[in-house]
Amino acid sequence: MASEMDLIRVLQNRAKVWTPTELCNALDVHVIELVRLMDKARKQGVEVCVVNGERTGNSGKIFLGGEHV
Repeated sequence: MASEMDLIRVLQNRAKVWTPTELCNALDVHVIELVRLMDKARKQGVEVCVVNGERTGNSGKIFLGGEHV
């Protein structure tokens, strides 16, 4: 089972914007578990950003913000 540290490592190792599906596949977790991991990472002070709108083709994009970029 993946941990929030696994999520952070994946986001740091490949600096790009991720779709939820790509992250779920990379971590081998269900999207509900991905949301839990993101919440845990945020509670540790990691700035996990989620953007959704016209600029992203109305699809969710996930990336590290702040000093982690």
